[in-house]
Amino acid sequence: MNNKAFKILISFLAVYVIWGSTYLAIRVIVDTGPAFISMGLRFTIAALLVYLVLLFQRKAKFNKKQFINSSIIGILLFAGGTGLVAWSEKYIPSGIACVMVSLLPLWFLLFDMIINKAKMPRFLVWLGVIIGFAGILLLVGFKDLANMKSIPYLPFFIILIATIIWSFGAILSPKLEKPKNNLLNLSIQMFAGGIVNFLIGIIIGESSGFEKQAFDLESLLALSYLIVFGSILAMSAFTYLIDNVTPGMLSTYSYVNPLVALFLGWLILNEEINSQIIIASTLILIGVAFIKMGDRSLKPISLKRIPGRK
Repeated sequence: MNNKAFKILISFLAVYVIWGSTYLAIRVIVDTGPAFISMGLRFTIAALLVYLVLLFQRKAKFNKKQFINSSIIGILLFAGGTGLVAWSEKYIPSGIACVMVSLLPLWFLLFDMIINKAKMPRFLVWLGVIIGFAGILLLVGFKDLANMKSIPYLPFFIILIATIIWSFGAILSPKLEKPKNNLLNLSIQMFAGGIVNFLIGIIIGESSGFEKQAFDLESLLALSYLIVFGSILAMSAFTYLIDNVTPGMLSTYSYVNPLVALFLGWLILNEEINSQIIIASTLILIGVAFIKMGDRSLKPISLKRIPGRK
């Protein structure tokens, strides 16, 4: 295994495992605190921590174009994507949110064809998307799906839009010139996304009803976990994968994260693993395998050389 393949493997493990463990952390925060302001705190603090390290190492160098491009991607991913999802989770059951987020592979493939002018993905990739989505539906359970009738239309629509915005940002990112240093790029993205989350929170009135009690010890611990692990570690891995794997393969995390969440629940909380979960997990893994087999290479499809990159 060469160095690049090893980095890709480690990055996938980070995105699969860490993001699979952040479901609960986000839920803990939005249950008591304001969603957008909380995500604003998460991303701006993470951005400043990363930037301070880079500043100390004298690696915080970027030009105006790189700053603007990274900021655009950060706003799309962390405000239009994560911020909207966090707000929606105040009103949507986690199971339904899981189903909606699992639509990501479909949007990734469609935007890849539109933005990158990529060829139609192989049949195995589409088959993998369908099988993986079926596995998610079985994993969530038909009882939770029946609850969709009681979900307010606005949060349901918002989380759908959030998945589309996130996918668009992820596919657009490799087309733009950004800082060569992955951590510097991530720092700018998180800062821009965090500021916009703050602005949205203020505009919709989250600050007017904000109380210190909204952040109890449990919420602060959850926020700290999201800053260090969910943002700095997992997001640095994700931004690396954006430039180094195909959109179809990149999107598989949306299938694997729920599996990781269930496994951690079984391992740490002694939650039950039944036959339905085992069958659903098998379907999801088969879907991921088909997407991987259908990929043409480890490099992004139709990724043209970007000015300023080597």
